[in-house]
Amino acid sequence: MIRPILKYGDQILHEPARRVETVTAEIDRLVEVMIETMYGAPGIGLAATQIGVGLRIFVVDVSIGRNPADLIVMINPEFVE
Repeated sequence: MIRPILKYGDQILHEPARRVETVTAEIDRLVEVMIETMYGAPGIGLAATQIGVGLRIFVVDVSIGRNPADLIVMINPEFVE
C-alpha cells in the first residue's frame, strides 16, 4: 500500500521522532509499506515521518531498486562521534 508523502511544512516533520522499543509485526509491515512507497515515488530513501508515522525508522536504496541487496533499513539510528 503506497502512502502519501508529506510535504515540507507539515507539523509531524518538525517534531522529534519516537524511538522504536520493540520490532513487532506492525513495525515489519510499516517497513514494507515504506519500501513500497519509496520505490513508488520513485525515490532512494524515505523516513517514517515522511508518511506521517513519528518513529525513528528509515529505508534507503542508492541503487534505485536495481540491486535488492543494496536496500538498507535503519531502526533507531544514531550519530556517533
